[in-house]
Amino acid sequence: MIGQFKGPYSYTKKIVEDWNSTVIGVYYLGIKTLENKLTVYYIGRAVGEGGIRGRLLQHLNENEWSDITHFGYQTCDTEEEAIEFESEEIDKYKPNHNQIGI
Repeated sequence: MIGQFKGPYSYTKKIVEDWNSTVIGVYYLGIKTLENKLTVYYIGRAVGEGGIRGRLLQHLNENEWSDITHFGYQTCDTEEEAIEFESEEIDKYKPNHNQIGI
């Protein structure tokens, strides 16, 4: 079962490191609007060790996107559910950073 959207939260190493969670699911990276919504630039899935928290820390350590300021996420119960949901969300939102290299 796919959980409700949580966020947006500040996308900083301190915030993510302090988040004590290993949930799996789909995460969204982007910027927060004045209406407290997230304009999505990248969508990814996290199903391995460390879950969403671990994957966000990887991105932060790689310092891939300087334009990202916030993140949100939705939990999934299984890896298969996360894979399918990520694909659907990318097709729906067509985030800029997912389109690079296509």
